[in-house]
Amino acid sequence: MGIKSIDTFSSQQQVAFLFRAFASRALFVLCATFFLALAPQTVDAQLTSTHRRDLTALRREVSKASSLVRRKKTDEAKEIIEKAEEKLASIMDDAGVDETDRAIAAVQKIITLQKNLYERAMNPGAAKKNEGISFSKQVAPILVANCMGCHDDTARGGLRLDTFAGMRKGGMNGPMLAPGNAQRSLVMARLLAAAPQRMPKGKEQLEEKDLRTIADWITQGARYDQQDQNLMLADLGKEKRPEVKIAKPDGTETVSFEKDIAPIFVTFCLRCHSGNDPASGLSVETFEDILIGGDSGEVLIAGNMKESRLYRLIGGLENPRMPQGQARITRKNLNDIQAWIKEGLKYDVDNPKQPLLEIVPSDAESLATRLKSMSEEEFRKFRQAKAVTHWKRTLSSANPITVSTEKFLVMGNVEETRLLETAKWADSVLANLQSQFATNSLPTWRGRLAIYVFKDRYDYDEFNRSIENRQPAKTLFGHGKVTTNFEEAYVAVLDTDDVNTSLKPSMRWTLAKSITSAFLQTNASTRSDWLMEGAGWAIAEKELRDDAYERTMMQSAIEVLKELKRPQDLFNNGTFAPDATEHVGYVATRFLLTKGSPEQFRRFVKMMIDGRSVNDACQAVYNASSANLAQGVISALR
Repeated sequence: MGIKSIDTFSSQQQVAFLFRAFASRALFVLCATFFLALAPQTVDAQLTSTHRRDLTALRREVSKASSLVRRKKTDEAKEIIEKAEEKLASIMDDAGVDETDRAIAAVQKIITLQKNLYERAMNPGAAKKNEGISFSKQVAPILVANCMGCHDDTARGGLRLDTFAGMRKGGMNGPMLAPGNAQRSLVMARLLAAAPQRMPKGKEQLEEKDLRTIADWITQGARYDQQDQNLMLADLGKEKRPEVKIAKPDGTETVSFEKDIAPIFVTFCLRCHSGNDPASGLSVETFEDILIGGDSGEVLIAGNMKESRLYRLIGGLENPRMPQGQARITRKNLNDIQAWIKEGLKYDVDNPKQPLLEIVPSDAESLATRLKSMSEEEFRKFRQAKAVTHWKRTLSSANPITVSTEKFLVMGNVEETRLLETAKWADSVLANLQSQFATNSLPTWRGRLAIYVFKDRYDYDEFNRSIENRQPAKTLFGHGKVTTNFEEAYVAVLDTDDVNTSLKPSMRWTLAKSITSAFLQTNASTRSDWLMEGAGWAIAEKELRDDAYERTMMQSAIEVLKELKRPQDLFNNGTFAPDATEHVGYVATRFLLTKGSPEQFRRFVKMMIDGRSVNDACQAVYNASSANLAQGVISALR
């Protein structure tokens, strides 16, 4: 039989197909009913193991129809569906069961689903016409999330939105809905109004997708898809959930749901199988959801992989193969699921209703746990690998030279002698920091502090673009970054040679400033950009600093502070661009060191990195508010 395009099927052909399918099915059911009525009722009707194997094969066969429809092989899809209906009726006849049998109903759902897909393909216009926004599944959740706080039985103005009846009735201002016309509907006018008239009151406007959903629902006639209009919206669409039996581990299991299986569902399945309208009716948001299954019934049968449709779909034994539109699961993932099914779908977490997203740690949490458990030697290898990754992302075609010391991993595209010199300077900076902050202990950067040295402006700029995701100003010559768990611990500097000018600092001064930044970030509870990025310029060894470049930084700070409307904003993150933040931080640090003692500055810094607010630190150490101190910085520059 030749393959016809969808458009060549007439409405008469479609009706004929549906009639034949119905007539064939009806004939089998009629015959079965007739003979069963005549037969002596001595044996209870039930499916045998042979029937169940036939049902599994039938379910697998009829699932192929959707793939054939997508490839426009509609004749073949129609034949599969017709034969499936005949075969199902035959099994029901032979077993003496009807459609209420759970196994029969599950296969019937699949056949119905495949038939619906076929019918939509045969008459796409009609399918589109019949599709619409579901009030229960799509509109009600939006109203529950955004309106229930005000529009319940205590609502001012008499407008209740906790039931469809209340929404339809409206309040003192009249009906909320004009079915078929979103523009004339008061509910849309209130949702789109300017504040303070806009609803929800005192909150941001609803997301565009939510507004579009409500508007489309009204345009389609504002249809209510339940029987009782007085049902609470929060309860709509919530069918009585079947009870599921939870099997707990006994210690003999080789896989863990929490550690091995749940991450698979979160990574590969949750995107499509979640929310109010999950794909194929299957939600994997909780373990209980997984066991309940979807439109085709249970997808997992303890100890039985052949009957576990989920395993067949992800293993490529049945179409459409899952997950769709993304990378396939790994062989280990498949083996773990196979073992989990064989061992009885054991659940090793307390609450089967707990969302999997709460059970499975995020990537950041997993990494933090792994880093915390590393030995120092393992962390040094991690830092080496991380540094190589940073370099390849920045300059993939240039192999760096690397110098290792006890405290530093120095990497760059300059001469090795320059890197050795850099490592020596870095040790000197640490000694100065010990003196400045009156401590005998050196900062501990797990795995060492990486130092990247770039010989050209383009190279340093590319590092900022590739790693920091920013375009640096030409007055930015180096920076440092240390994260809480030491996943990142590095400084990056441009080699500006050894001479200070009014336009650029020497590389050694930039290195001192950047290592000081890394030092201040280490184990800090909060980050204060002006302090961490600017203080290093001011507290570097005196022989490194230069009057000409300091005047340049002061002039830069003067220019940006002219635009400052509130003095205290000087200390807020994000007030200035990164290069300007450095310069403001430099003049602020100089001011604090001039107006107070080194001991006061040390106390101030400690309070800042311990998480105290800048105003609290200013009051405690300098007996002045942050606004007064900021005004002092600004006045000193005039």
